[in-house]
Amino acid sequence: SSINAISNIFEYVEPIAGVLQGNYEPIVQLIAPTRLQMAVIKGKYNPNDKIIIDFELTGSKNDRNLFSSINDDDNDGFAGKLNITQTIIKKDSLWNLDAFIQGDIVHENFKTIQGLYNNEFGRDWNLDTPKGNQRLLISGLTLFHPAKGAFNYKFEYLNYSQNYNGNRHIANANLQLKQFNIFSNSSFLSTRSDLNSSTFFRTFNRLTYTYKKGWIGTKLAAENNEQKDITTEELTPLSQKFSSYEFFVGIGDSTKVFAEIGYKNRVNDSIKNSKLQKVNTSNTYYIDSKIIQNENTNLSLYVNYRTLKNEDKTVKDEQSLNSRLQYSQRFFKQLIQWNTVFETNSGTLPQQDFTYVEVEAGQGAYTWIDYNNNGIQELEEFELAQFQDQGSYIRVLLPNRVFIKTHQNRLSQTLTINPQQWFGEEKGIKKFWSHFYNQTSYLLDRKIKRVGNNFNINPFESDAENQLGLQLNFRNVLFLNRGKQRYTTSYTYLSNKSRNILTIGFIENNLKSHQLNFNHKFATSWLITLQSNIDTNESVSENFVSKNFNIDEVRFNPKLSYLLNDNTRFDVFYQNTNKDNTIGDLERLQQQKYGASFTFSNTQKAAISGEFNFFSNTFKGNPNTPVGYQMMAGLQPGKNFTWSLLAQKKLTKFLDLNLTYFGRKTETSKTIHTGTVQLKAYF
Repeated sequence: SSINAISNIFEYVEPIAGVLQGNYEPIVQLIAPTRLQMAVIKGKYNPNDKIIIDFELTGSKNDRNLFSSINDDDNDGFAGKLNITQTIIKKDSLWNLDAFIQGDIVHENFKTIQGLYNNEFGRDWNLDTPKGNQRLLISGLTLFHPAKGAFNYKFEYLNYSQNYNGNRHIANANLQLKQFNIFSNSSFLSTRSDLNSSTFFRTFNRLTYTYKKGWIGTKLAAENNEQKDITTEELTPLSQKFSSYEFFVGIGDSTKVFAEIGYKNRVNDSIKNSKLQKVNTSNTYYIDSKIIQNENTNLSLYVNYRTLKNEDKTVKDEQSLNSRLQYSQRFFKQLIQWNTVFETNSGTLPQQDFTYVEVEAGQGAYTWIDYNNNGIQELEEFELAQFQDQGSYIRVLLPNRVFIKTHQNRLSQTLTINPQQWFGEEKGIKKFWSHFYNQTSYLLDRKIKRVGNNFNINPFESDAENQLGLQLNFRNVLFLNRGKQRYTTSYTYLSNKSRNILTIGFIENNLKSHQLNFNHKFATSWLITLQSNIDTNESVSENFVSKNFNIDEVRFNPKLSYLLNDNTRFDVFYQNTNKDNTIGDLERLQQQKYGASFTFSNTQKAAISGEFNFFSNTFKGNPNTPVGYQMMAGLQPGKNFTWSLLAQKKLTKFLDLNLTYFGRKTETSKTIHTGTVQLKAYF
């Protein structure tokens, strides 16, 4: 009945003549406490230098409801593993031969905390819903040479006592024969269950010939997975097939300066009319290179261009372009450092939905404020928590099958001018410029909706109609006497813009900021810090009017510190802030902040720090709105107090103890205390 709420809202429908008219009941399922315990015994035995025997026995107790003893007869399970390796031929400089056998037994009620096998185990064996006790038998031979490589053959048999049998042959080779490198990995699977029978062939092969100035090679890969229903003998939808071949040639040293170009062709088959038929063909052209690499210059380029042709003429053919250009340069003995990264990506972007889930207080990142007092958690009523105790919700992305084709351009640029390396010059222009340092960074990340197969690789061209995502950041910092605490001054200019598309519409944020910082140490132990900001913070929401604001902020923050020694300092500070919302209800905030803090440490073994703040907020407007929450940063009009204490103790070389306490008080609320204890171990 409401699309703004974070979860479904159900509406009551009256029964008609005693007949229920709804689809749901107001019942909350209780989650029972569970317990999983495991005990493991491992052993290893070497009768001689040619035989290795190791085993593992495991028992598990899995109780899915500690409140009930019903069906407890299936709680206990066990599993066992036995490995035997026999060295048949052992020669230090010749071919060696090993034989091995492995057996796994897993009871149907056995449960593990972590998986027994790799994530692809189910697909490797075409498992659907196996039932019963599991038996896995593996045997094979390994032939290896210290200089020429290895060859391995395995036979595997998998059985589930109630409904599955399968066997698989696997052959692997990785050989270096003079200038040829041969790598091969192939397998053939045959299975039968109470529902399906299947055969699954897979292979990947690579042959590379290396010569003095480069290399040339080819790759061949294929899969053919045919699964049939045992009653109808028809292929199931899980059947699929592909084959691909690739050629590549490279020149140079692959660890330094090189270039490699290649071509790859792939044919995909899928189920059509109950048969495996070709559905599309792709052709990929790529170049991977490192053009320059030396002390001052690095230049590398990667480009991948793919065309996908569909057999179904009603489906449009696709093209994709993925590339990365990276260039870094040092000029005039590192006086100027330049770094550029430009990337393009073709892909898809989900039209994302999200919801908020309540967690333990202090464990989340968001807080819920019922602005309209209707008791319904609505999407626009969640704010980033300003204080730890308010963080009771996390934001969770929801599954979504609506994808939009996109093309992404990403440009990252940094420029550093560092005349500080001339520090120590006694006279001249170098002495003057040695007091300065400047760093500029720029990031442009734009996602555009793809129309047809056109690629717009100009990152600066804006297409407002098709723009799906944008991140634009510019930052410039100019330092005087950087890091010296003697008339140290910095001016920072920030300009950030972000825009994201959600199912609830677009959300855009803009920030422009001018920051001036001054530090100066005088009379040996005194440090004065002055900071001033002029900011403009704008938020634009397509569908949530309450999220629209444009806040102009002016802030001045002087601080005086007394440095008793290298490990102890005391601070007093003051901050005056004025904020004005220039749109909507024209809210206004005048804030005065007074505070003191201290820091004490003892040779990295213990440290304690504390801070006390008093805020006086004069606010014009409705404080119970998203704009009010944003302007006052979670505080309330009138007098506000916050205080904190952090204690850290190094118990041992590998163990730290951290105690954190935070408190706050407003005129309209009780005092809120938040404390945490953390024990951190280093391994």
